[in-house]
Amino acid sequence: MASEKSTQESAQEVWLPIIGRALALLCLQARRVKDETLADKARLLESLGLPRKDVADMLGTSYGSISELLSQAKKRKKGRRKRASKKAR
Repeated sequence: MASEKSTQESAQEVWLPIIGRALALLCLQARRVKDETLADKARLLESLGLPRKDVADMLGTSYGSISELLSQAKKRKKGRRKRASKKAR
């Protein structure tokens, strides 16, 4: 009985992440992401709960590249907010 349960748990440990990545890939394809940047795609995949390493693998790039892209996108977004608030004054 115990070995049956551990076999089922180990099968879930293997298959659940694979199913999750497959669903995330389907979400990317359904959004018509051809016009989106790599940072937009990475942000979407991370918002779906994928670890950054898996995001990088799915997008065919490195972990460091994804981290840098997201960091730059965040800085640009912050800069736009500051400029918008100055214009409102």
